[in-house]
Amino acid sequence: MSLLLVDGSALIYRMHYAFAKRPLTSPSGENTSVCYGFLNTLLKLLEEQHPEHLAVVFDVKGKNFRHELYPEYKANRKPMPPELAEQLPRLHELLSAWGLCVLKQKGYEADDLMAALARQSTEVTDQVWIFSGDKDFMQLLDDRIGMLKPGRRGDRVQPWTAGDVKKVYGLEPPDLVQVFALAGDKSDNIPGAPGIGDKTALKLIKEFGSLDKLFAGLERSDLTPRLKRILKDNRDQVYLSRDLFILKGDMELAADWSAMEPRLPTGNEVGRLLQELGLRRIKEQIHRLERQGLYHQSAGQQDPPAPAGLAQVESTAEESLEVREQETTWAQRRHERGYRLLAEDQDIQSWLELLDETRPLAVDTETDGLRRDTARLVGLCLAGYDSSGQKLPAAYVPVLWREDQEPSAGGQDTLFPTGPEKSRLESVRSLLGPVLARTTSLKVGQNLKFDEWILDRHGLSLAGPRFDTMLASYVLDPGRRSHGLDDLVLDFLQHRMMPYAELFERGDRTKDILSVNADRLALYGAEDADFTLRLFELLEPNLEETGLADLFYSLEMPVSAVLLAMEKHGIMLDREFLGELRERFARELDDLTARILAVSGQEFNINSPQQLAEILFQKIGLKPIKKTATGFSTDSSVLNALAADHELPGLILDYRQMAKLQNTYVETLPELVHPETGLIHTSYNQAVTATGRLSSSDPNLQNIPIRTELGRQIRRAFVPRHTDHVFLSADYSQVELRLLAHLAGDPGLQAAFTEQVDVHRRTAALIGGVPESQVTPELRSRAKTINFGVIYGMGARALARQLGVKVKEAQSFIETYFETYPGVRLYIEKMKETARRQGWVETLLGRRRFLP
Repeated sequence: MSLLLVDGSALIYRMHYAFAKRPLTSPSGENTSVCYGFLNTLLKLLEEQHPEHLAVVFDVKGKNFRHELYPEYKANRKPMPPELAEQLPRLHELLSAWGLCVLKQKGYEADDLMAALARQSTEVTDQVWIFSGDKDFMQLLDDRIGMLKPGRRGDRVQPWTAGDVKKVYGLEPPDLVQVFALAGDKSDNIPGAPGIGDKTALKLIKEFGSLDKLFAGLERSDLTPRLKRILKDNRDQVYLSRDLFILKGDMELAADWSAMEPRLPTGNEVGRLLQELGLRRIKEQIHRLERQGLYHQSAGQQDPPAPAGLAQVESTAEESLEVREQETTWAQRRHERGYRLLAEDQDIQSWLELLDETRPLAVDTETDGLRRDTARLVGLCLAGYDSSGQKLPAAYVPVLWREDQEPSAGGQDTLFPTGPEKSRLESVRSLLGPVLARTTSLKVGQNLKFDEWILDRHGLSLAGPRFDTMLASYVLDPGRRSHGLDDLVLDFLQHRMMPYAELFERGDRTKDILSVNADRLALYGAEDADFTLRLFELLEPNLEETGLADLFYSLEMPVSAVLLAMEKHGIMLDREFLGELRERFARELDDLTARILAVSGQEFNINSPQQLAEILFQKIGLKPIKKTATGFSTDSSVLNALAADHELPGLILDYRQMAKLQNTYVETLPELVHPETGLIHTSYNQAVTATGRLSSSDPNLQNIPIRTELGRQIRRAFVPRHTDHVFLSADYSQVELRLLAHLAGDPGLQAAFTEQVDVHRRTAALIGGVPESQVTPELRSRAKTINFGVIYGMGARALARQLGVKVKEAQSFIETYFETYPGVRLYIEKMKETARRQGWVETLLGRRRFLP
């Protein structure tokens, strides 16, 4: 007997975003994505899990008991997208016609209601499954209660039991609440302890056993001073977070278990609705399940099969048999796909004899990490063509792996069953090096810059022209949600790639790629090369057809090579200075904390906006400026405005700035330094922003502050690598206005640049009707604001706020500006019309920004 509880609130969001880019519609044009996805999921669950009881549980709109504990609970949640909200009445109409049990309870969330149902169903069922991916449910798991995690993009659901929690986390399920309490949850605005993530939180609870023991032994522990300070300052906040995470399974319920008996949606009303909404595939699914005789019997007539993956293998012999069967399965799957495992040098030579080295060759690497400056090459993935133009079987070349560990003399496995590493880099380098270095063939890759650096570090340099499928996708549609290989293949080729997580057995915490079965890794790696080549075949003609090939070949690919050289070159970090800065920041944070508490006159959590608001607006009596959904705001704009009236807001601003710099830079930067060279190698990302602008990550070197003294101290840690070298800073002069003058062709604006005068002073003189010699600094500053404001479409209200004038006066400035530079207005209106007509605008080099 089993009870299946479906987290309906989570499922509607899941279905909405699954179809967000390609929504389904009825014959009348009504959006049916959520209805289709929701019903399809429920029918699959009925077919695969055979529950005797089923309930779909939803949240109730409005506040619940957690808001009484913490008014800012879920304060940063965005409202439900209107295109999702408009589908919900139809969904509930369908569920009602179906006759399924739908539950909700005011004052509680769906999670609490499901926890109560699960715990109070002992007399009804001996097995409860909760269909949800929410980690909060893991605290409930025991011998009777389990989770079914939704599959990704068509995958089967993944059963998750108390045993899985113990294997993966090393804790009993109820103890996870204490881990969650330390880490917090941004999506629900549960604060936790600032700066403590999931890994640190888990480590602390495993080490100390509980929150109580952690705080009791904090001062005597070996934790870092920073970690001790964070925990000490946020003790109350952590315990509050724990209370917010605990699911209330003790609420009183009058559950009608008989109403939860599942059924198929075969009535006339539900049939009419499915017909009206055009859900033909749902009707076909129902008829198929009817033919199977599903749920025609009364509940309890047959023993349902356990969900896939739950069977426990008990004996060593059975375990060995299962492993052998799995290895055979991976080899069979690889053979079925036609992929080759080039495990011996002769295998490589045979494959290369068939390869036409003048045709495109797809190259991909498998590594033991994502840091390009330290990751090791585990394997090479290849896909190419023969001399007739036919595709060769995609291939995987093992380079580095771990041999199986032999049992110890006593016949028992060792405590750490990991074998020695084996490498065949030398022979691979001699066989494949000349092929990769050949200049006659086009090298194709996905995020090729990553692979090229890995290969180069291992003596396998790429040469010849390149084609990066990630950058091709970016040029074709820079606004895409993702340019990752899995998403591109799914969208363009309707194929689901093998996820990285499938390389490892369920519960494997080591995630050691060197120990992965060779056939399994070959299937994963060869697939990457195979579908990268298929994407190339699709995207390359698409670039030509859309007129974007020149932008791709003359700009994006050459820039990628420049960025790779910059990344490999790196930048030196003065770690000794940064260590001194860390100690200084820690002392100053302690001093600031003491001053803040002294000025406020009481102990409080400085990192709690709610407690700070009580001090500022109730105890001190300062006047609130801005109100949010959870109370009076204490953001930086408010504190800046209040700083003139009291000392405390200014001190809080100083504290926040220093704490952010300490956590974001001073503590983090040393971890990113190459252990041997002392260099930091950031990643310059081409395919992130929709506008074509570069971004930087790991670390973000574009975002290190410069306007404050503290920020400049951080920058001092970046130094030339030799004493006789210097840094050079270069910048365009008023580049946006120069571009505007060129694009708009306005004679007046162009003259300011060709005559090499101060363009802001010239604008001020023309708008004010005075000679340039009489333009005051105030008038020039105002003209500068107008010059740049007009470029970015600033309206009268925004301009009025910036200039500190009335809206009518700001509107007059804008009108006078356009009269002064009429070509600018004509250009702006022309661009708006172009965007309306064709759905996109483009830059001088042809880069498109789509505006659907």
